[in-house]
Amino acid sequence: MNTPSNSKKGFQFAIITIVTFLVFLVFQILAANEKISFDVYRYASGFIMVMVFVSSIIGFVFSIKGRQEHNSFKKLFGLIANTILFLLFVVTVIVRFIDYNNALS
Repeated sequence: MNTPSNSKKGFQFAIITIVTFLVFLVFQILAANEKISFDVYRYASGFIMVMVFVSSIIGFVFSIKGRQEHNSFKKLFGLIANTILFLLFVVTVIVRFIDYNNALS
């Protein structure tokens, strides 16, 4: 049985992270246009954000573990995509925290 390389696993998690991040953006658009209730948005977006966070971390770890493998598109794409999406997640959390603190003031 042939197991996938770490670079391939990092690439797969990058794709999963991109798809879940796009679903998160769709939920934000639906909530902004009041197509879904705030409660549905809050629970769904929280769950999706956790999935983005977990999959980007796992993908990043696999991409780092695969750095000894030969250079390929999947290796570079996985490393870059997982890093960017993790940073986007961190920025989103920071912005939401700042907005929350400003709303309390």
